[in-house]
Amino acid sequence: MTGSRAVLLAVLVLLLPGCSYSINGTAVPGAGEPSSASDAPGAPRVARPRTVVGVEPCGLLTEDDLRSIGPFKKEPARKDDLIQESCQYVLDDGSFAGRTVVAALYQKYQDVRSRQPKGHEVVVEGHSAWAFCEVSGGSMACTATLAVNANRSVLVAMTQPGGDAGQMLSVMQPLLKAALNRLPAA
Repeated sequence: MTGSRAVLLAVLVLLLPGCSYSINGTAVPGAGEPSSASDAPGAPRVARPRTVVGVEPCGLLTEDDLRSIGPFKKEPARKDDLIQESCQYVLDDGSFAGRTVVAALYQKYQDVRSRQPKGHEVVVEGHSAWAFCEVSGGSMACTATLAVNANRSVLVAMTQPGGDAGQMLSVMQPLLKAALNRLPAA
């Protein structure tokens, strides 16, 4: 198994706590558009609703956005077979396998939050983001899911051998901002 595939599998372990949930599924009608549900009690903060309709996942992050981790080791590639509407960025961080970052146009924020009860909320550019880190196979795997409208979010995930959750989330925050700012206003 290649290092980058192992990283994606570690991220999937974080995203799938239990066997009852599948990332690939039936699209929700209008899933890329905001709805009035964003005003509901307990809804995530969404300072400026964005749409994901027509957005290319590999356009969420650029080489400049990821420069603090390292240059591209190989070109970004869609990984819809593992996480729907996702892109894998393999970066040269000095290690043999490189560091993998995944960005995805993702599901409803509240669904992610309910599947990851050990996570915590942070606010990025006025938007709720659910952060969750866990050690998996000797590596720290972190995901951050940013609410962009009432029905969708953007996911950024990263693993690092022996990584520190606080440091990794700090590196991921500018990536969330960059991805958010590339989404068109709803």
